[in-house]
Amino acid sequence: MGFREAAVRAVQSGRQAALDGQPVTACPHPRESLLRTAWLLGYRQGSDPDLINESS
Repeated sequence: MGFREAAVRAVQSGRQAALDGQPVTACPHPRESLLRTAWLLGYRQGSDPDLINESS
């Protein structure tokens, strides 16, 4: 799996974590990881339904 696929999965995982009510501290990626940034983006989208509609 390349980085792009991993980043897409991280965004999806972060979004689902937010929708499931998990805390942002549930992010499984280390601070210095670009995948953390992708996961946090997904988390933010899952926390704010308006962001999901804007990104579609």
